[in-house]
Amino acid sequence: MQFGELNMKVLTTVFFAFAMCFASVSALAITPDPSDQNIYQREFKLLDADGNSKLSASEAAKDPIFDEGGFNKADKNYNGSINQDEYATYKSAVQQKEAKQAAHDSAITSKVKANYLLEKNFRSFKVSVETKDGIVILSGFVDDEATKARAQRIAAGVKGVKGIKNGLVVKP
Repeated sequence: MQFGELNMKVLTTVFFAFAMCFASVSALAITPDPSDQNIYQREFKLLDADGNSKLSASEAAKDPIFDEGGFNKADKNYNGSINQDEYATYKSAVQQKEAKQAAHDSAITSKVKANYLLEKNFRSFKVSVETKDGIVILSGFVDDEATKARAQRIAAGVKGVKGIKNGLVVKP
C-alpha cells in the first residue's frame, strides 16, 4: 500500500467515524425524552380546543403525526378520543422511530461518500449524496455515462441501500 492510499484510508475512516458520531448526537437532540411530559402536555393542551382533556380526531389532526391512521393507533382504549397519556406515548414512539431512521440514513450517506473517496480516479466532490428512508439520491455533474453508472454501482454496494435515484447529469 502506498503512502497516499494509507492517508486516504485514514482520512476516510476518520470522516466516517465523525459522521456516525454526528448522526448519533443529532438524532438524540431531536428526540424528546419520553419522561419529559411537559412538552407533550403543552402540545396536548394547545390541541385540546374544547378543554375536555381529550382529543377528538379533528383536534388531533392538527398535529401531522396523527394523520393517516395515527389517531386510531394512538387510541389504545378504542373510545374515540385520545387522552394525554395516549398522546404522549404515541407521539414519543413515532419521534423515536423517525430519529432512528434519520440516523440510519445518515450512516448510509456517510458510507457512500466514504466509498467514493476510496475509489481511484473518481471525483467524488462533484457528486452530492442524500438518503431518505434507505433510498440514495445522487445529484451533481459527471464527465461521462460510465462515471454516472459507476457512481450508482458504488452506492448500490452499501449495506442498507433500498434503492437509488440517479439524478447525475453528464456535462458536455
